[in-house]
Amino acid sequence: MSAQVAADLRAAAGVLRRDGWTRFTALSDDGCRCATGAIAFATSDGATSRPGRVPDDGHWDRWTAACDALRAQIGDDGIADWNDTSDRTADEVIAALEAAADAAERAS
Repeated sequence: MSAQVAADLRAAAGVLRRDGWTRFTALSDDGCRCATGAIAFATSDGATSRPGRVPDDGHWDRWTAACDALRAQIGDDGIADWNDTSDRTADEVIAALEAAADAAERAS
């Protein structure tokens, strides 16, 4: 599972690079995503029933595992609060996703 988690986290970082990053919403009107929104998109292979939100049941385990890995990396149980902090930057969120992916790869 760690290899899948790493791939999902890297894909989420790629989503943020491509579509942009936002605060306070999983998916903004202009297509930007927060950290959990990017993870939802990546873990559902872009097929979430509610764009940018928690994936359907078929992808729930992947989303949960990726979120758990990011929580471990950032040292915070609240990804949304961490993402939405006023001084947070897109680069920090992307770096945290990539660092969590690195950690997941080392755990495989």
